[in-house]
Amino acid sequence: MKTDIHKNLALFFSISAMATLAADAARTFDVDNWRLTVEASDGAVSLTKDGRKLLDRSVARWSTDGNDTVSFADCKNIKVRISDGDGMLGKHKVVTINGTNGRTSATQRINLYADCDYVTTELELSSPEGVGSRYMAPVAVTDSYRLFDRTGNNIVFVPYDNDAWVRYSITPFGQKAPESYEVSAIVNADTREGLVVGSLEHDTWKTGVKAVSDTDCSLDTLIAYGGIATNLTRDIIPHGMVKGKSVKSPLIMVGRFDDWRDGMETFADACATIAPKIESRGSRPFGWNSWGKLQTKITYDKATEVSDFIHANLQDKSFENDGVVYIGLDAFWDFGFKPEQHKQFVELCKSRGQKAGIYYCPFTDWGKNPEATVGEMPEYKFKDLYLYGDGKILEFDGAYALDPTHPATRARIRRQLDEFKEWGYEYVKIDFMAHGAYESDHHFDPSVTTGVQAYSRGMQYIDSVADGKLWINLSIAPLFPANYAHSRRIGCDAWADINNTEYTLNALTYGWWLDRVYHYNDADHIVLEGVSDGENRARVTSSAITGVYLLGDDMSAEGDEAVKDRIRRNITNPAINLMARECKSFRPVELGKGDRAAESFCYETPDHIYVAIFNFSDKSALKQIPLRRLGLSEGRDYAATELWSADNMNLSGSISLEIPGKDVKVLKIKR
Repeated sequence: MKTDIHKNLALFFSISAMATLAADAARTFDVDNWRLTVEASDGAVSLTKDGRKLLDRSVARWSTDGNDTVSFADCKNIKVRISDGDGMLGKHKVVTINGTNGRTSATQRINLYADCDYVTTELELSSPEGVGSRYMAPVAVTDSYRLFDRTGNNIVFVPYDNDAWVRYSITPFGQKAPESYEVSAIVNADTREGLVVGSLEHDTWKTGVKAVSDTDCSLDTLIAYGGIATNLTRDIIPHGMVKGKSVKSPLIMVGRFDDWRDGMETFADACATIAPKIESRGSRPFGWNSWGKLQTKITYDKATEVSDFIHANLQDKSFENDGVVYIGLDAFWDFGFKPEQHKQFVELCKSRGQKAGIYYCPFTDWGKNPEATVGEMPEYKFKDLYLYGDGKILEFDGAYALDPTHPATRARIRRQLDEFKEWGYEYVKIDFMAHGAYESDHHFDPSVTTGVQAYSRGMQYIDSVADGKLWINLSIAPLFPANYAHSRRIGCDAWADINNTEYTLNALTYGWWLDRVYHYNDADHIVLEGVSDGENRARVTSSAITGVYLLGDDMSAEGDEAVKDRIRRNITNPAINLMARECKSFRPVELGKGDRAAESFCYETPDHIYVAIFNFSDKSALKQIPLRRLGLSEGRDYAATELWSADNMNLSGSISLEIPGKDVKVLKIKR
């Protein structure tokens, strides 16, 4: 017989703060708008909010010490109880499921938050002799259930990192979807309703989200688990084993939202609550980075000439933020600068209202000489620092991976970052970070058994050495952990043409929310050379609506004068630059198709809505957006300005614009 908790909730908790429920029947808990049912026979969890399903018969599962996967269905003495809880995400009710399998005790906690659109859940294993696990899945649905009432549903794939030009994508229901990393959304394209499932903790596990659907409206499988290790995490061996008297899965969020975009932002905010952002070092950087065109040819003279050009042509014409522009040296700076020139360069930049930036790879060895002695700690050779998988040195992108927990790796990091600070640099782009997170046969620190644990320790160390004096900008890096850097590049390298713009915007389409766990996203350097004016406008816009706003062309004395004219023309648009200062990352208006970017993006301020509409094709095309899709009324008129042309227009019912091939239009609409 089911107990109506909702009607008797106050009485229930006044009698007992924690009530253990009989194990011979299903139990239903009504908390605010949530209804949670637990089958005491096998621990199956079903969850609805306002009558809409999130989970149907989710049975937590795990493996121990490399053995086969088991679940609550394999446990004895299953007990269910409810209690009060209070944590970083607020006060809640905790439904706890406990069972035993041999000497291992399994405990699942489901946290119900009265004022939220999500719950959180985690799984814990314990044993007197200790326990180890490579796989823990607090969410594991394997029976089909109807999630949406209408067709047009898609599963969002989020990549683990931004290396090798990996793309975000969506897969329609009925087709095979790739497993997502750390988070996924299941979205109806028309209503925007969505289920968001992801990990809120990123200090131990790599988390996978697997969703399978063979029908238009139903899910057949939904599993969120710690322990994924694949070629897309750049791993060649299984996920490391988490060990202890007790071990815990990642904390998983499961939420159902009227708008999946709100859901992704809510997920990001919850992540940032549990692991707060690093302290801010100021406003969004406007600036330049040498890897766009100069690359291996960067020298002291060329860098100072770029500083000259930006100071004389751009800074007083709106390309600045809070009066500052960053001048960033990328790879190969150590070949183009003499040691004494660094302080000179930094002081020159400061005299012009600029901040100097530099580049470093803390977890890679590009020399790949195992017998070479480590200069900072000569008692070690580089082979002592390497990460190994099945006895082989781990390598990707042409570099060997270094153990972030090794004292010699740390000595190298300290020496280099201290040198940057001593020279006066205020910004450092750190690259190829995922090398430090590979699953490895072992780490120097024996308490570290997973790649994410090692990476987290390494990032903690970088943060401690930076000591709040360096803006840390991640380049190639995992999405998480995010609380040790100020910004992160949203995709891989991007240059000038419309395909590079579309690639960058693919990452913005499904990853804009990352600027809620970092201070800013980074769209990589803007290169204008070699393409059309329309492509220039599109590439500039892609950066202006994403975050860190960096140029990349050669503006030195030997740089092409025609390119410099393009820069003067496209980078001094005051309306575009004001938008970049005023806004953070834009949301997609609609989903893309497959692994392609959305065509339109929007951002709301108290007074305006900005809308950027791209045409990635070669030919001119009419682009239309109903105003209701922007949250505006279709029954009134709105005044708008197109920011590249400065043309004013009146909007009624919808936006309808002819956009030339490989171009963009940006509207600023008065609310």
